[in-house]
Amino acid sequence: MRSKLAAIGTATALALGGLGVAAANPLAVAGAQDPDEAPAEAPAAERQGPLERALDALVADGTLTAEQADAVREATRAEAEAGRAERQERRQARVAEHLEAVAEVLGTTPEAVREALVDGTSLAEQAEAAGVDRQAVADVLAAGMNDRIDAAEADGTIDADQAARAREHVDEAVERILDAAPGEGRWGRRGFGNRFRPGD
Repeated sequence: MRSKLAAIGTATALALGGLGVAAANPLAVAGAQDPDEAPAEAPAAERQGPLERALDALVADGTLTAEQADAVREATRAEAEAGRAERQERRQARVAEHLEAVAEVLGTTPEAVREALVDGTSLAEQAEAAGVDRQAVADVLAAGMNDRIDAAEADGTIDADQAARAREHVDEAVERILDAAPGEGRWGRRGFGNRFRPGD
């Protein structure tokens, strides 16, 4: 049952993607924690998890010295940091790719779309100002999501049933992305401002 729930969760993440759930959504601008990104530092309670308990026990029974246990902690920390850096790089690549696609539809540049988002202008508002039909932007966003779902299905990350479940969420996610603006909860200011600041 747990594995089935985890698989469904993966499929849902693929549908909602990078605006806060990173796999399929083309614009990483949500304020919620991205599953493709581990917390910078685990809470104290987590630091006392299985690894810490195991290391403490091994030090206590003489299997490891305190210095060896510290070396294990440092190696684990370094591996986690490398993984975070890799995930961040993938996110940035997705953002750049899909900003370019949206910008092409709007007849502008990725930088202009980015700055408008930072300033609080939703994609729907940008489309209206440019005289572009909302659906044209929606189609680009949906295509990006579905492409990532298709890729995940093709490489075996999810199966056909999970992919179908993920696709069921695409339209809802697109509508949220189009209208997201500062001050609107998890789709609001933290995401737009922070995800698109220079150097992100």
